[in-house]
Amino acid sequence: MNVKSLRPGQNARRYTIKLTVEESSFTGRAVIEVVLTEETRSDPIEFYVEDLTVTSVVVGSFSVANEIVSSWELQDGQLKITPEETSSFLIVIVEYTGELKNAGIGIYRGRFDADSYVAMNLHPTNARRVFPCIDEPDIQTTISLTFAGLNSYNHVIANSKQLAEQPNANELQFEPLPGTPHLWGMIAHNLNAANLPTSRVVVYTRPGRNSGDQQSYVAISSYFNFFNNFTGKPYENIIANQQGELHIMALPDVDRDWYALSTMAIWEPYIVIEVSAAAKQKQIGFVEIAQAMARQWFGYVLAPTNWRHEWVITGLGRYTAFEAARALESNPEEVARIDMDHVFVSDVIQESLLYDSYTNALPLQINEDIYDEDAIRNHINGLLKTKAPAIMRMLSLVLSQNPEVDYIRNAAATLFNTASLANVNSRNFYDTLSTVWSQATPLINNVIDFIEPWILNNNYPVVRIEQRQGSGVIVTQERFGFASRPQMNFMIPLSFTTRVNPDFNNIYPTHLLEASTTISMDLGDEDWVIFNVQGQGYYRVNYDNELWERIIEALEDEEQRNIIHPINRATILDDALNLARSGRVDYSIALRIVLTLNLETEYVVWKAFDRNMHILRNHLEALVDGDDDLDQDIYQRVIRRIMMTAESDLTFTPELNVNERAMRTLSRGLIMDISCRGGYEPCIAAAVDWFRNPADNTVVNPNIPADLRPAVFCANVMTGGEEERELLEAYLTTINNQYERVVVLESLACSRDDDFIQSYLNEVVADNSPYNTEEKTRIMIAIIKSRFQNAKRALDFISRNTAQIRNALGGPEKLEEVLYALSRNIANGDMTSDFTIWVNSLHSNLDTSLVIAERLRDQMQQDMDWNRVYLNTVYEWLDENDAPTLVGSIVLLSVSVLMALFN
Repeated sequence: MNVKSLRPGQNARRYTIKLTVEESSFTGRAVIEVVLTEETRSDPIEFYVEDLTVTSVVVGSFSVANEIVSSWELQDGQLKITPEETSSFLIVIVEYTGELKNAGIGIYRGRFDADSYVAMNLHPTNARRVFPCIDEPDIQTTISLTFAGLNSYNHVIANSKQLAEQPNANELQFEPLPGTPHLWGMIAHNLNAANLPTSRVVVYTRPGRNSGDQQSYVAISSYFNFFNNFTGKPYENIIANQQGELHIMALPDVDRDWYALSTMAIWEPYIVIEVSAAAKQKQIGFVEIAQAMARQWFGYVLAPTNWRHEWVITGLGRYTAFEAARALESNPEEVARIDMDHVFVSDVIQESLLYDSYTNALPLQINEDIYDEDAIRNHINGLLKTKAPAIMRMLSLVLSQNPEVDYIRNAAATLFNTASLANVNSRNFYDTLSTVWSQATPLINNVIDFIEPWILNNNYPVVRIEQRQGSGVIVTQERFGFASRPQMNFMIPLSFTTRVNPDFNNIYPTHLLEASTTISMDLGDEDWVIFNVQGQGYYRVNYDNELWERIIEALEDEEQRNIIHPINRATILDDALNLARSGRVDYSIALRIVLTLNLETEYVVWKAFDRNMHILRNHLEALVDGDDDLDQDIYQRVIRRIMMTAESDLTFTPELNVNERAMRTLSRGLIMDISCRGGYEPCIAAAVDWFRNPADNTVVNPNIPADLRPAVFCANVMTGGEEERELLEAYLTTINNQYERVVVLESLACSRDDDFIQSYLNEVVADNSPYNTEEKTRIMIAIIKSRFQNAKRALDFISRNTAQIRNALGGPEKLEEVLYALSRNIANGDMTSDFTIWVNSLHSNLDTSLVIAERLRDQMQQDMDWNRVYLNTVYEWLDENDAPTLVGSIVLLSVSVLMALFN
């Protein structure tokens, strides 16, 4: 792995780039002003070049007129130019060609309906796919771009303004801007401009998708004003000669992070959110919009000195994005409100804790600078995106217990004023935060001492609570992981509440744990204590057996359960299952907590169940598969046990056109999806009843509630056959909504027909595939997640067709998304062995994705260690402890069947 810059002592002071776009290719001409230090002027000039064919290189000293005879070679992604004479200032002209792919990276051509667009996304290391450059994030330069061949598009927008007077009628030249190559972008399109959500913002959508009732317009307006105020950096004043408006393009075929100024390309389902849309789409979309808009500031205005410091940019950006979303959805009386506190804990903190539990999880900041593309992707994608904002959130609560004072915000605003359009590293952030904070608190007196252990190390602590009669509780810590880890201590901010004086609203920590401590409190024989109020701390909590027993008894009692905040009910469940997975508590504790979901309807709790029990479900189904001595319905019996309250309170058959709370709708959709996929008969009966149009049973019912469609479609494909699939495929042709289209495509992946799944996989990678680039990735992942047999078939297919799949999905980054999903759905030793043999093979064709595949391979080995030690224990406990479900399930099934018959 390279740990130094490509060419120390070389500065590309200015790039003048001209790109001429053809139907499926482009030609380029790069004029690069190069300054060399005296010490390195005799060394070759070097640039990164990927996927380009260089046709000509000319070098001149101070001007092209003073041409210097030079030799050059292009090898392993590096263009090396060796002039026969030395000079400190050189003009380098490189002419080249490249392929115009549809991958969403570099310069590419996207397609929708009967039209197309051309876009340029250079983040993080894709500038080298468009012109020879050094695209390391700390290499400041000035770039001027000219485009030809885009006359067929109504709009051509880039970071800067177009020149007022264009030198050539067939070309578009943009004002030069200072910056780094990876932050430039461009999009040429014929999308329609929608109503302006706010001043200086324009949204573009496909024809027919630009109605004025989009919920996202309210979010965009709110976020734009929020970021202007939060950062203290008004958008229109970011840089001279910028394109002064933010142009947001809803793209139906590409989902990639976009960092370029003045343009924001975002996947259509995230932004085209109609009033009748699913609450799930709104939940996802509002967060994605906030994060995409945040990157205009956190990513463009502030960029890392090296990618190993990306945690600062991502952490600040995503923390701020959730603050923006929380401010938008702050009215508890609003029926359509999405509770962003629930979403942040579930989708950020708990998601991060899960993947940070592996022994080879990457720390937020690695030890050395990184330059290789695979190492950069390995670092900035995945865990960093959730752990960085989770740590920022915890830090904010440590530094201030006043909700009106946010030192993270103050530090960000200071950086925007002192380091605007410059590079930021961890030290800059620490120093700035220490300056704006400038005071000790009862918890900490030094920011760096507190935060560095969380940043420089992987994993996190688990806090153990033990009651001592008459003296309160003793609190100790150990490093958490799914396998043994060297012990280290963190400074852990503790918050807690008790049954005697329950207060789940005060989320601020009151104690700091460094090694061990005793906290005084009076606990009676039946009193519980719960640490980590609303799950804001980045740690897990374990209790002694007696305290666990009291918590379980509280969760089993409806009145006591409702006293405990839903987020803490989710955190208790999430902690218990992962503590059991690591061998720290007995599975009897964790699974008894699972069974208390018989009283649960809250989304955040069911989300914690889904995240953890999906893994158990896969392993249990693989365990019983083909073994007649084992109960094939072992997981289904769990679902039967815990659905009683959720089904009776929320129902799988809600009344239509009833205006109910979005979080209730969100819960119902998630719970129905869990229960139908788990084979719960009343759920499947309801799904079958919903599926066909009551007025014409040869077509799909158009009035299925939006949040129930994933479960209804999946259940019918899962339990039906070719007829149900054909109905959905016909329904697909009537849809002009990209979110709904993906719902259908993912539902088809639920099929248990092996021949169909194989044909579906083949269709994804076919040259004439009917699916766009992002749909292909979504289909692959949906097949993998649907059930372990489909994951096994997908593993075989991917390992045999790796290069073809990488090209079909749009490059290594999308292949790696599929690898992540695959590694989380490996369910037995045979699949683990197949994955390992593939990754270890000299002919794996994994190419630059190998480093990520090797890390996932090692994590799968830890999963299989758990499988060998604990899976039979889990099966036996479930087999012996679910008898009370039988009568209730039979009654509910009978009622559901009767309803289906008479409707």
